[in-house]
Amino acid sequence: MSLRIFHIIFVTVSIALSVFVTIWGVREYALTRSSGALALSGVFVVFGIVLVFYAGRVFRKLREL
Repeated sequence: MSLRIFHIIFVTVSIALSVFVTIWGVREYALTRSSGALALSGVFVVFGIVLVFYAGRVFRKLREL
């Protein structure tokens, strides 16, 4: 497996993980009203958005190589 393919898979899995943790945090907040769960979901929303922009730039650059 090339480094390029590994990087694409790793970024994609990281985005999926951030989406699932965000959903989990929101559901946990709805059940327990825990501010920690809400904060965690907020952090992972930001993390997911940053990863999407990063993926767009990296995929564009990797296509050139």
